[in-house]
Amino acid sequence: MLGTVFTVAALGLGSVVLSSMDDGTGPDEGTRTTASDTFSETKLKKQVDNLLAQSQGNVKGSSTEHTFGSQPDPGGVNPRVLKGPAVPKCVSDGIGRNDLALATENGVFRGKEAMLVVLPDVSDATRVTAYIVEATCVENPSAAATAKVLLTHSYPRS
Repeated sequence: MLGTVFTVAALGLGSVVLSSMDDGTGPDEGTRTTASDTFSETKLKKQVDNLLAQSQGNVKGSSTEHTFGSQPDPGGVNPRVLKGPAVPKCVSDGIGRNDLALATENGVFRGKEAMLVVLPDVSDATRVTAYIVEATCVENPSAAATAKVLLTHSYPRS
């Protein structure tokens, strides 16, 4: 009976020691995704393609509709101003570029609030560069806040 008590105590102590040695950062901690993640490295290309298709559709289909009883502009000309998606200053500072973004989307990456920013590739006009950037500086701005780039990939324009 005494042997059983010592065995149980030794097993209990061993599990406490082993669990205290685990710091929670397993070998894949940096690449672990959660169920709430909006962005993932494996699906990023498709997400970029979809965002670019949406943003191009918005530019192509941005003609002004006139409702019943309204007069058209003189000469029927509607000026179009090209505006890219808004990129907060702390995010563009983190990326290190202030180019006009082709597309942006807010979401979650590896459990962190993030922003996907798609910019033209600086070295190849047939490609785009996708940045997933930590977006905590957008919600909690401070003078020294600069977003951290979590992932960068270059893809062919579709």
